Amino acid sequence: MKRSDRYKESKHYKAKGSNIPHHNTYSQPVSKPKKKKKGIGLLFKLLMPIILIIGVFIGAMYALSLRADVDELKTIEDKESFVSASNMPDYTKGAFIAMEDERFYKHHGFDFKGTSRALFSTLSDKSVQGGSTITQQVVKNYYYDNEQSFTRKVKELFVAHRVEKNYDKNEVLSFYVNNIYFGSDQYTVESAANHYFGVTTDKNNPNLPQISVLQSAILASKINAPSVYDINDMSGNFINRVKTDLEKMKQQDYITNEQYENAIQELGV
Repeated sequence: MKRSDRYKESKHYKAKGSNIPHHNTYSQPVSKPKKKKKGIGLLFKLLMPIILIIGVFIGAMYALSLRADVDELKTIEDKESFVSASNMPDYTKGAFIAMEDERFYKHHGFDFKGTSRALFSTLSDKSVQGGSTITQQVVKNYYYDNEQSFTRKVKELFVAHRVEKNYDKNEVLSFYVNNIYFGSDQYTVESAANHYFGVTTDKNNPNLPQISVLQSAILASKINAPSVYDINDMSGNFINRVKTDLEKMKQQDYITNEQYENAIQELGV
């Protein structure tokens, strides 16, 4: 039926007072108004202050972290016993990387994967590696050695990222092994190697025997408890830590299987 015909018919029925109901075929049925989701709005109101507080805190920590001048790390190279990591045997560098930060060459100062793994290992009582990267430890040892707090950890992350942007990995590793305590008033790996074993970590030093694989693992393990672990009277815990480091060095290809077996024999386990 044409629209005009329907209109005429409608008028006709109205004129006669017909009881046939009239329908507006062009209007949509009125639906009930949707109820507002109060839960989402309430959650947003509760979270917003928390997000703002976290944002302000992180901003403040970032501002405080800028006080650390990363150029100052170069002064570590002025130490008399400083030896660059690039002049050390690969297994000596590997001894520290394997034990302290096996993803050292893959991260940019902070390693979320490594930190998560370390946390899981700690909870399962099998931790032999800390959650901090070598870069973070460089920052802690140089700038925040006497500060133990959560705020220090946050500042440490910001500074570590800047260190990685300013220096290459060999430089960062050099700062680490030349500014860490080895016990007996020794603060560089070279001075520790001289003091404990009468050897050198410098491949270019012809005056002393070169440090061995086992000696490298011992020094890398000692820094965990420098005042407790005695190289001349090694405890069971110390020996197990050195053995673990040697195993990690082999797994990460810093030493061959033959080097590993020789070091284990020298260790006497």
